[in-house]
Amino acid sequence: MKRIFTMMFLFISFAYAEKFLAGLDLGYSSINAEYDSTGNVKEWQNSPLSILNLGLVGKYYILSPEIGPKVYIGSKFKFSQYKLSSSSGSFSSGFSPQQLLLFFGGSLMFVNAKAGFQLDLGPKVDDFNEYPNSDRQNAIFLGLGAKVPFAGMLGDFHANLDYVLTFEKTENNIKYDNGDYLFVMVGGGYKFGLSELASFGIGLDLIYRLRTNASLNGQIDKNSSGNNLSLMPYASYKTGPLSVWLKLGFSDEYGYYGFSVTGKNDYATRLGFTAGVKFSY
Repeated sequence: MKRIFTMMFLFISFAYAEKFLAGLDLGYSSINAEYDSTGNVKEWQNSPLSILNLGLVGKYYILSPEIGPKVYIGSKFKFSQYKLSSSSGSFSSGFSPQQLLLFFGGSLMFVNAKAGFQLDLGPKVDDFNEYPNSDRQNAIFLGLGAKVPFAGMLGDFHANLDYVLTFEKTENNIKYDNGDYLFVMVGGGYKFGLSELASFGIGLDLIYRLRTNASLNGQIDKNSSGNNLSLMPYASYKTGPLSVWLKLGFSDEYGYYGFSVTGKNDYATRLGFTAGVKFSY
């Protein structure tokens, strides 16, 4: 009977071709350490930075056959609050818009590609008690990925390569660019068929993120580049068109952090979480 349920679940998963997807995710983390320029961890004494995110995403498939190439367009609107607490007081961005991402992409068999434009909506810091929730730079996103199933499509190995090209920003007669970003993520997951329509999955992602050197008024700071290597476990549950998931990681305005293993000129992240729900039909 279990084998029959598994086979029916695989058939439905393969044949089901979604046309529209809507989702919501909520994430949080508290950071109290960073990697310095030599890769050593530097603790922030009584000065944690908390990050709270809320994202709304929609995706529409222009082309979505049961078998064959798929093409989609979509958008993601994100709110975020960055709050730094210290002995001299609290500094916060408030829970305010951070970004609007417009994207399009496609997939064929096990390979997918995407591109998008991110409009920075972060508020300008005009008051001493305020803290930015973004770098206020617009950006272009480019991504390429692959997802290879195994064990009768119950498991998968996946990999993603993403590049974020940020645009130089001029503010208060100062030109700055905090750097571009490169993300490499590899991982694997496995799902268990619970019934004809329901499944439960677990997995682990290894995330490497690289930030290029920053510049100020055209002068490049050759010691400002950073990187971070982290692990992010996740779990998911799907029944029919409804999916819920939990990642032990969080995102800044450009991508995810998990539990940091090593890094340089970047956050030393520990426990964070992002929970989400999505509906597709």
